Amino acid sequence: MNMGKRFLVWVSVFVLFVVQGAEAKSPAHVLQSPNKELALRVDFSDGTLSYALSWQGKPVLAPSGMGVEMESGDNAPWKIKSVKRRTIDERWKPVVGKRNVVENRCNEMTVSLARPSKTMPQMDVVFRAYDGGVAFRYVLKGKEGRQLVVAKELSELNFTSDLQAWSYAGERRPLGPEKILAIRGKRKYPVVMKGDGGYWLVVTEAALSGVDNFDLSFSGGKTVARVHMDRSRVEAPATLPWRVIMLSDNPAAFVDSDMLANLSPEPSGDFSWVKPGVSLWDWRAWGHKAKDGFCYDLEIESWKRFIDFAGEMEIPYLLLDANWYGPEHSDLSDPFKGGKAAQVREALDYGHEKGVGLILYLNDQASVNFNIEKIAKAYADWGAVGIKYGFMRGGNQQKVCKTERVVKACAQNKLLVNFHDGPIPPTGHERTWPNWNTREYIHAQSDAKRTHAPGDFVLMAYLNTIAGPVDGNHGMFDHEKSVAERPRMFAELYSTIVAEAARTLILYSGLTVIPDSPDSYREHLELFRFIAAQKQPWRQSRTLSGEFGQWITTMRQARDGVFLVASATDENARTIEIPLDFLGSGSYDAVVYEDAPDAHYKTNRDAYKIRHKTVISTDVIQANLAPGGGLCMIIREK
Repeated sequence: MNMGKRFLVWVSVFVLFVVQGAEAKSPAHVLQSPNKELALRVDFSDGTLSYALSWQGKPVLAPSGMGVEMESGDNAPWKIKSVKRRTIDERWKPVVGKRNVVENRCNEMTVSLARPSKTMPQMDVVFRAYDGGVAFRYVLKGKEGRQLVVAKELSELNFTSDLQAWSYAGERRPLGPEKILAIRGKRKYPVVMKGDGGYWLVVTEAALSGVDNFDLSFSGGKTVARVHMDRSRVEAPATLPWRVIMLSDNPAAFVDSDMLANLSPEPSGDFSWVKPGVSLWDWRAWGHKAKDGFCYDLEIESWKRFIDFAGEMEIPYLLLDANWYGPEHSDLSDPFKGGKAAQVREALDYGHEKGVGLILYLNDQASVNFNIEKIAKAYADWGAVGIKYGFMRGGNQQKVCKTERVVKACAQNKLLVNFHDGPIPPTGHERTWPNWNTREYIHAQSDAKRTHAPGDFVLMAYLNTIAGPVDGNHGMFDHEKSVAERPRMFAELYSTIVAEAARTLILYSGLTVIPDSPDSYREHLELFRFIAAQKQPWRQSRTLSGEFGQWITTMRQARDGVFLVASATDENARTIEIPLDFLGSGSYDAVVYEDAPDAHYKTNRDAYKIRHKTVISTDVIQANLAPGGGLCMIIREK
């Protein structure tokens, strides 16, 4: 359809959208959220679909194009075959999640289309409306097993006004804020936008599988964004990922949302063996010299020192990073018996004795030269509990498919998996594959000779974690000597020590990887108890307060009667109030870790104080956060 015709369709649909009783070529179909605040209006004209979206009676998206274009050239107009509706109202219990019970409530509409075609004669477009957003996806139908090639997707977002936007930028700092009229080129999701009408909007993706992950493409000078998905080859019948639009008057709602998980398939098989939790990590500790003269290195005595501390503090995991089986990028390195593999197997046995599971690093180069299924089985036979996978190569669709293969191989051998170094984005996968419980998808601290300022962390907490669990590698306690003496610390850290502890809770992850040495943690053992208290799976999680990109306060319940609270701020000192209305009846003991009055993220990072107090649910904690600082609380029922 040429642009002139499409414009006429958009105009006619928009008139229908705002003027009751108007006539159109075919009836429009309206899908509302359960609370009636969101209304998705779908129109069919000239053989194509378009949609429009309103929130609280105000138009957010004007009529926007839909569809997919096939490489075969067989793109004849569609006819509506049927429109079916259903209501979903269910509750399910995640293995890894922000809460122990997730509510999945939405209204769904499936528009079935048909056309004369040999390759793809049918297509369903499925729409869902939740209280917090809407989603749609395409189900491509044809002869079973037939190869289909999606040349491009035609989905658009025609915003009704210019919006301020922030977007994820690879493993670097998030981009933004930018006005969408000024944006040119592609932006990775999640993209967060703020409208002048007091609403916030997110564009992202759910249930990514088997195809390229999309980018949001902006033209500059236009309020229309397009979903850009590279050419993808699929096999009929094929279900493309959900295109997700979330709306709220508070951006904290996106951080707390379970929408992406609700849009993802249920797990296939038993994943009760998956245990989320905290993991020590050897990589950043190399070169650290303890007060007793011990120097950490890539060898068994260092690993035993980690394991002893983990067992003592009830930390369930230790992650051994790169080069243990030889140079990680070398095709000569043998992941079965190269380098210090014998010492690793000794460490695995030692960890088993102490009740500490070991996660082993694996570079993509090893899985190119060796079969990933055999590697996963071997590591499981050795007694490992997981794999950290680094530097996966390939095109987007290739990476998506290869990632799924690695996750499946790990699941079959009861191994956790953590992807680093440019992983595919999280899109609710933790529901389908609970063993895939985190990935880097955020700039890890002190990595690749760049680091982020305190405000960048707060922005990432609001932005990156919308997509799912991330591994940010926070929790560094040794600020003074770390960059100078450790070869794997590439940049200075910008936070107070209390903020470092707070960040480990604020970023949601099924595997909270902390980077410092046991000796550094022993020097601040009382503060470390806040990290050790992070016992997952979480009973509940909530963003208590904050301002987008400025500060944030998070609560997570670890066990019955045990609550953890953490706050972090940008470069500005501020005084905040934390209501404790999430507590039950009765009184509680609270341990509060807070910045000292003279603390500062550049000049006085390690200054903090600890206070104890009795609290009840009607109390409000007043906290003074230093520049780049934070606050931590452990609250236990008396």
